[in-house]
Amino acid sequence: MDDVFLARPTEPMDKAIEFVGGLLIARGIVPPSYIDSMKRREEIASTYLGNGVALPHGTRESLENIDGVGVVIAQYPDGLDWGGVGRAYLVIGLAAAGTEHVPLLSGIAEAVQDEDEARILWTCDDPAEFLAKFSGVGYRDGEKQKQKQA
Repeated sequence: MDDVFLARPTEPMDKAIEFVGGLLIARGIVPPSYIDSMKRREEIASTYLGNGVALPHGTRESLENIDGVGVVIAQYPDGLDWGGVGRAYLVIGLAAAGTEHVPLLSGIAEAVQDEDEARILWTCDDPAEFLAKFSGVGYRDGEKQKQKQA
């Protein structure tokens, strides 16, 4: 369960971005400057997807500094205000330079497109059950996601 963090306490959006960004940094996928890039992305356009899900990621300018693909998920059962656009219960931090992440993103979007299904994920306290919802869409917690770009 290395990439999934359940029952996080409510915090400001910036802190949630720093949390998931910090995990991507700790995994060696992005440099420390990536968090600033994630925050700039929010200023340009919200990464709130709807149904309680936000997908913070960096700007185009940050792509050259990404080493592989990284996805981390933070669950906030009480939700947090996502820049006035919506209430986020799942914050999915993403870093990807190539296109390997596209099927994964499509799968995540599919897993949370139904609000009733998304609501289950908002408050699920069983890590295995939580991951089972995503395993069918290509997400595998604990798999090595860092792959050196050629």
